[in-house]
Amino acid sequence: MIERIFAIARKEFYQIWRDKRSLGMLAFVPTFTILLFGFALSFDTKHIKLAVADLDQTNQSRQFVQSFLHSEYFDLVTEIPSTVVGQKMIEAGTADVVVVIPVDFSKKMIGGESVDIQALVNGGNSNVATTAANYVGIFAQSYSSLIRTAAMQKIGRAAYIPVDYRPRIWFNPELKSSKYLVPGLMGYVMIISTVLSTALSIVREKERGTIEQMMVSPVSSREFMIGKTVPYFVIACVLATLIIMAGWLLFDIPVKGSIPILALALLFFIIGGLGMGLAISTLASTQESAFFLATFATVLPTQLLSGFIFPIENMPVVLKAITTIVPAKYLLIVLRGILLKGSPITAYWQAFAALVIFAFLTMTLAIRRLKKTV
Repeated sequence: MIERIFAIARKEFYQIWRDKRSLGMLAFVPTFTILLFGFALSFDTKHIKLAVADLDQTNQSRQFVQSFLHSEYFDLVTEIPSTVVGQKMIEAGTADVVVVIPVDFSKKMIGGESVDIQALVNGGNSNVATTAANYVGIFAQSYSSLIRTAAMQKIGRAAYIPVDYRPRIWFNPELKSSKYLVPGLMGYVMIISTVLSTALSIVREKERGTIEQMMVSPVSSREFMIGKTVPYFVIACVLATLIIMAGWLLFDIPVKGSIPILALALLFFIIGGLGMGLAISTLASTQESAFFLATFATVLPTQLLSGFIFPIENMPVVLKAITTIVPAKYLLIVLRGILLKGSPITAYWQAFAALVIFAFLTMTLAIRRLKKTV
């Protein structure tokens, strides 16, 4: 039995090495995905294009403008003479935010009066617009606090702050989006290296007619299934290890929690993915149909409905219900709990149990389906 399984597994390894499409899917796609999501794609809004209409042209107004430029959030594009020019820049897309400082800015500041500052924000990109408007408000409040403190010191009184707000951010104090995205990449890559590759491998045997030879050989359906899945299991384990190391070395995401529990969670997810790929292969007759079924059933839900990119809490009730059958959702809960938070298993035991159930159900279904096919 062991010899027959080993022979099938060795044949599959050779097949993967000779098939450029399979090799590219297993090597290039994960590497490209990690680099793309880790470095190129980011939810961090920085270098917002800023234009300033300083109608006051005093030292106080210039100091206010400089308060925006001491960080990487705003890049001063140009200073403009009027609000009309700013509106045209917003329409042309040459500026994301236009800050208008009124003529009586310094006069009111010196007189202790409140000043109205106008900010024109390009709402074409709602995420950037929301973040930019918040940044403008934060910098304006910070500058106001400095002026208030200086005014209180002149009259010999300590500055009074009714609410001293000091946030403490856990798990991701730098608020880097890469730490939010990289754990989700593992589930995405595991889906590609297990479901897609396994489904295409079995269907390839159907198209070439070699699966009929297995039916008349001493190899049982169980041995055939194990031999076909062993190479992809090994490759998936190697990819999972490389992604964890890449997260640590490239994105500063060490494993804060239990490594054995992390390994078990990945093990069950990989087994479940292999079982799903085998089950899909029994339904498809061509590689094109297998690719379509696998993509529709796994890749798209992993991207859109697992919490990888879009928070599940913000989804409609119907989509929230659908996410309960997306296995990558539970892997993501476990990964973020272990990698980012270092939480014990009691914090995510339900998600861990879901991965165990996923592995058991898909493998059971795959074995029963393959017994009818092979």
